[in-house]
Amino acid sequence: MSDANLPETPAGPYVYDYKTAPNRQIELPKTVPLPGYRAYVAEQKAQAEAEEAKWQKQLADYETAKAKAEAEGKEAPTAPVKPAPKKNDTDMVFPAPTEAQAPDLLRLMELLGDKVEEAFEQAGEMTCQVGRDHILEALKLCREDASLKYEMLADETATHYPAATDFAFSVVYHLTSLARKKRLRLRILIPEGFEPQSATQIYPGANWLEREIWDMFGIRFQHHPDMTRILCPEGWEGHPLRKEYPVVGWGQRDIDFRDDRSGMLNRIALEKAGQLGINLKQPKAE
Repeated sequence: MSDANLPETPAGPYVYDYKTAPNRQIELPKTVPLPGYRAYVAEQKAQAEAEEAKWQKQLADYETAKAKAEAEGKEAPTAPVKPAPKKNDTDMVFPAPTEAQAPDLLRLMELLGDKVEEAFEQAGEMTCQVGRDHILEALKLCREDASLKYEMLADETATHYPAATDFAFSVVYHLTSLARKKRLRLRILIPEGFEPQSATQIYPGANWLEREIWDMFGIRFQHHPDMTRILCPEGWEGHPLRKEYPVVGWGQRDIDFRDDRSGMLNRIALEKAGQLGINLKQPKAE
């Protein structure tokens, strides 16, 4: 690739040098739509409209071919038959999301009102999406309300959606009620740079979970007691679970060592990896 064809260096926390490593270009992936009942309904509607448009085109093409055959004195073509819906006789049925019917979801919708953006059930799991500014209120209700009693934050994680328009990340809180043997998922959608309130104010166990989210995704949390990295060193550039993070670079990932019988490529890779601060040691014969 010539220098004239190299793309411009994108803005971001990473260091790029396309002239020396053109294979380090990053293409943002097209992510799947955010799971939810509204998204599922919209997808089904779009699919039905596409199938109907395809059927109408078949009818129009048939009428055109029929008129042409009549004008030429030929036999009319066979009329198209609309395909019947396929039946699924197996137990492999997609667990489609449905409207909220569970008492816990209805209780949250009653208490939070329009602060709930969406609530649905899917595969026996309950999901409630609330406004990003109201997550602390929702967590407090889930923990303290007598009819909910979600006393445990089992996990907290995030997902990067680079192709989304109104948000960049979803932050998900997996709650567990040990007394009632129930699970509930709270979710917020946040743009780049937004700092949600830390769940440690309600669930102290969120401390390390939110540190991992900061380390892997770059999402900071307000009023967190120790917002530092937990997996990568403090001086590490970028956040490895973001979907624009470069995954091809110097080192052993670029080399097929099955063809490196002399060990020369191995030594070069270890030297280059040392420049990146990777903790690799050259093997020595004992």
